[in-house]
Amino acid sequence: MFLSPFFSWIAILYLASMRRLLVIYFLISSLNLFSQIPVAEEPLHYILYEDEEIRVLEIIALPGDTALLHQHDYNYCYIATQGGKMWLEDLGKESRKVLLPTHYAGGKFNLSEGPFTHRFANIDEHDIRFFTLEHKLGKVSNTRLESLSHDFILDSDLFTIRKLQLNPLSAAKIPHSGTVIVLNLSRLPLAYTEGKEIEYWRRFTSKEPIYIQNVSQDTLQCAIFEVY
Repeated sequence: MFLSPFFSWIAILYLASMRRLLVIYFLISSLNLFSQIPVAEEPLHYILYEDEEIRVLEIIALPGDTALLHQHDYNYCYIATQGGKMWLEDLGKESRKVLLPTHYAGGKFNLSEGPFTHRFANIDEHDIRFFTLEHKLGKVSNTRLESLSHDFILDSDLFTIRKLQLNPLSAAKIPHSGTVIVLNLSRLPLAYTEGKEIEYWRRFTSKEPIYIQNVSQDTLQCAIFEVY
């Protein structure tokens, strides 16, 4: 079939326009894929508490869930309350698969040098959960007690996490100098001042004495987060 020069030029211009549109489409798609949002806006992250010093989040990823690419601006630490197999991708790096055991502790402690951006996916067959504490001030504002035992599962200038085991019907006094989060890992009855119960977690200021008691007949585990 023969096309006149006029229609040939129309066809060439049409194809060129379609090519430009395809290029624009793929550019927009790439931008959407790699666009990032603040961690507080990422749907798998739930804010439990926030003040001028700290922010507490819980991450809940069901099997197959993939987090959006998101940015952490504050230094943070976490403990896996329910670990599992995960796919991880840090911005600008190769993705990897890891197995994070339950009660694994980690974090980022040098974000004053720049934010941390990543995404992850739950590639296991059960829920994966993290309890996360962010240090919004970004600098040390409390002096650590020298008398503290060194049973830390995480130790940095900004945070520590201690794992504490309480035998049935036993109690413990928690020495501290900074803000503390007590996390009830076992979800067994755990009491503090005046018989009040810590069902999951509770914040204590640097001035509050902390005296906790396992009021159950089973051994109880809890994590003690402290902010400096």
